[in-house]
Amino acid sequence: MKLKLSLKETEIERLKAQISTLKKKTLTPELLESSEIPKMLEYSTGFTYDRFNQLCTIFGIPNDPHTTQINVPLNYKRNDWQVAEMPLRSQLLFVLMKLRNNEDLKNLAFRFNITTQTASTIFNSRIHYMFDVLGELPIWPHRDVIAHNMPETYKADYPSTFAILDCTELKIERPTSLVLQSQSFSNYKSTNTLKSLVACDPRGAVIFSSALFTGSMSDKEIVRQCGIIPLLEQLIESGYLQRGDGIMADKGFLIEEEMRAVGLQLNLPPFSRFKRQMPAGDVLVTKRIAKHRVHVERAIGKIKKFKMVSDKIPNTRLGIINHIWYVVILLHDIITALTCYFYSPLWGILSA
Repeated sequence: MKLKLSLKETEIERLKAQISTLKKKTLTPELLESSEIPKMLEYSTGFTYDRFNQLCTIFGIPNDPHTTQINVPLNYKRNDWQVAEMPLRSQLLFVLMKLRNNEDLKNLAFRFNITTQTASTIFNSRIHYMFDVLGELPIWPHRDVIAHNMPETYKADYPSTFAILDCTELKIERPTSLVLQSQSFSNYKSTNTLKSLVACDPRGAVIFSSALFTGSMSDKEIVRQCGIIPLLEQLIESGYLQRGDGIMADKGFLIEEEMRAVGLQLNLPPFSRFKRQMPAGDVLVTKRIAKHRVHVERAIGKIKKFKMVSDKIPNTRLGIINHIWYVVILLHDIITALTCYFYSPLWGILSA
């Protein structure tokens, strides 16, 4: 009996030592911020220390390392002592590091002194929670707000065009199903992809993103299925847009009828007909639209600085890739709102 008690006491002491070690060695935002390598936290997450603390507020996490966490604002799919003991600020740091640089999960687990299984639990649980929280935030500004903050060159050419559309593709591993291989193969990328419609305002802030569709689907079909047309109708009804306002897109968006039915104008580059040389006026229009469409291309480029969506996505991630895609888009918008575009609807939330 004494031997059993002694063994249990030894096991308790061993577990206490493990917990103590975890508390000491868990990677924290403060450790990265105080690193001798300049801007290590921003490199690892995309956020400066101050912006990271503002992000913590959105997710119900203490915005400084000295505040005690009282409530845990999410449920984990699997709970263990490592999850319970890992500070929520470190958990958010872990997820941001995975999203930003797509580091190997085993490597991150080692750096945070947790098991690979715990790392997977934290990542999946937090992505679902971040998706739920960020999905409630408004991101489409009122037309008056967009007009007031338009770049002067854009306002001179398209003063009533408030959104720029484009599709972007994410490379994925080749599916095992032949049907899915065919549906996801993109002739444009010559590989298997998923495709999303993105809309940004004239300053480059994303104001709409669709779910991900298979790469073989046309831009026109994605517009029909992604829900942006009912959204535009709601925006007109609420006064956020007005009939006669414009939407800008590239030649692949053959959606004049859909936009006309909603009551909006579609600004597309002119088409060259019958293989004839394009008239000088059409060339100028093409150049003018291309000059302003670059805003949505730049926005997509900044989103893909989160390497988890720019690297080839493994099949094991496809179950939550829509959540990951939306989370990184909103993280981009939060960075945008915190840096220079204070007119964003997110700014009022972030500055509260």
